[in-house]
Amino acid sequence: MIKPLLFSFLLITLLFVNCQKKINDLEFEKKVMTEIFPDLIDSICIDYRVVLNPPPIYGLLTYDEKGNRISVDSTMSIEEQKQRMAKWKHNQEVIEKDTSRLIVAFNPKIKRNSKDLKEYLKQHFKVKEVFCPKIKGDSAYTIDFKNIPLKGRFQLKNISEFPKDRREFWRKKYDFIFSGAVYFTGIQFDKERKFGVLDGGFSCGRHCGIGVRIYIKKVNDKWMIDKIDNISVS
Repeated sequence: MIKPLLFSFLLITLLFVNCQKKINDLEFEKKVMTEIFPDLIDSICIDYRVVLNPPPIYGLLTYDEKGNRISVDSTMSIEEQKQRMAKWKHNQEVIEKDTSRLIVAFNPKIKRNSKDLKEYLKQHFKVKEVFCPKIKGDSAYTIDFKNIPLKGRFQLKNISEFPKDRREFWRKKYDFIFSGAVYFTGIQFDKERKFGVLDGGFSCGRHCGIGVRIYIKKVNDKWMIDKIDNISVS
């Protein structure tokens, strides 16, 4: 009877260790994501009113032989352009002084990146080995974003509270200032888990947004953003 009992004990212990490994790997990444989250939101999210309201043309345009604009002489502006510029500056001042919360849609379920970013991680941080978590099954986890204090005027709302139809999502008139939608993928770490890389993006309309690659690092036991590269623009 001793051997079967010993075998059962070892089997249970092994399963427990594997379970702990799964929890530890996911919890570690979740902890890092939670810590870096306010900086991610502050760096990626933008006020759509500024993006969709570029300054008007001010001055005399000069074109080359192919019809490409090569310069603008602002000293040659006409009265109509001056009026449009004055109106644009006024609108910008109103936006800058506005202290209203900017609502951003966010899916709190963070999924593993469909792309393997290990080469980007190695190249950027000059690391030799990448950390490979031993996780079987679903590697997604949920961020408790409502309990994470953010830095600026942005406030997140679960994307499940918005219309599922893409057209209605952007066309609906909300009773708050809707600035767009943000997302992030899971983090890929180096072997020592001192450096990481993830993808993210912000959309301010059906055909308006950016995709980014974010490099993070651990400095004095704190995670911080090292660099953000634009990888797509629409």
